Amino acid sequence: MDVTFIDSWLWLIFIAFGLVLVLMELLLGIETGLDMVFIGSAFILGGLITIALGSWVWTAITSGIICVIYVFVGRRYIHQRVAVKTEKTNIDTIIGKRGFVTQDISQKKYGVVKVGMEEWRAKADEDIKKGEEITVTEISGVTLNVKRVEGGNT
Repeated sequence: MDVTFIDSWLWLIFIAFGLVLVLMELLLGIETGLDMVFIGSAFILGGLITIALGSWVWTAITSGIICVIYVFVGRRYIHQRVAVKTEKTNIDTIIGKRGFVTQDISQKKYGVVKVGMEEWRAKADEDIKKGEEITVTEISGVTLNVKRVEGGNT
């Protein structure tokens, strides 16, 4: 391969590689946290900026500088902006709350519990009798998973 070919066309290879990274991000989804999009964009920009220079050295330097700027400066900012916040919804706030059984619960049969002012269908890994105190451990659809409170009211 001749040096003038590399000098003349490496910018195009950088652009093509950047496009491949961007397309891979689209195929993988947000799993990579948009890093492939931004690094791919750095390669594309590096190639586009240095077309007129015709030097693979400047293409590599420019792309490298843009990547470094993204990794050390922009990455934190970008990830804060696109991060999915995992906040509890209203229904999730019931987890950990205590209540009372209003209809017996067995391992094979749903029962009913009262948590706060609301009654819920409930299931448990143990038999719990009416009047016993429970704690909500999980929510599955409209059914609460509960467990007996040790030392609770009976």
